Amino acid sequence: MQFYEQNYCDSSFEHQIEEILKKVRPYSMVPDSGIRFLIRAVKYVIDNNIDGDFVECGVWQGGCSAAMQLTQLLLHSTQRLLHMFDSYQGLPPVQSIDGPMANQWQSDVNGPIYYDNCTASLELVQQNFQQLGILNDNVKFYQGWFEDTIPYFVKDNPNLKIAVLRLDGDWYTSTKVCIENLYPIVSDKGVIIIDDYYAWDGCALAIHEFLAEHKLNHRIRSIPDFSSAYFIKQNWREE
Repeated sequence: MQFYEQNYCDSSFEHQIEEILKKVRPYSMVPDSGIRFLIRAVKYVIDNNIDGDFVECGVWQGGCSAAMQLTQLLLHSTQRLLHMFDSYQGLPPVQSIDGPMANQWQSDVNGPIYYDNCTASLELVQQNFQQLGILNDNVKFYQGWFEDTIPYFVKDNPNLKIAVLRLDGDWYTSTKVCIENLYPIVSDKGVIIIDDYYAWDGCALAIHEFLAEHKLNHRIRSIPDFSSAYFIKQNWREE
């Protein structure tokens, strides 16, 4: 049985999940089921004392990161750091490896789900966190392209561990730099969420290449939101 399928008998917690969802809903494009899954992932690592901070790569307006922070507060957990990586100026240009659907999406600037190339400024995200009452010293923002921020973040924080890693970089290159640099510091039994696994070809390819290159036998599992997947960093026989 996977952690998100476990029977949380506490009806008050289930109600609180919905309260968190209502608060962050304006700031996320992720379906409700995906945000609920993320909240339960945070509960899972806290309940099981899995060491590490929370990291999101690609935050848009900050809804998913906010859900992680609000869940910590709800569970009265010792505050782990929340690290939020984004260019805060939208997505980089699509490459051929990302697939024709990705190219079509980025070319359709008037499309209903274009969202200005997923652009949200750092100031806007900070304002959203301020409105939610969760802007504090435990929330860290990293502005820039992933290849310019994440490798240096890892180098500068040699003792850092990650409990929940959420990858939402959309494209192949963005996903590859994140998984290559951050996977090694995810704790054993930590959760790695790949937001665009079923949405964009390049994202899935980057994950497959990394797992194959390092001969990692993780079983990728679907999140019931029609676009995302996850795996637990541990031997598959223990999952």
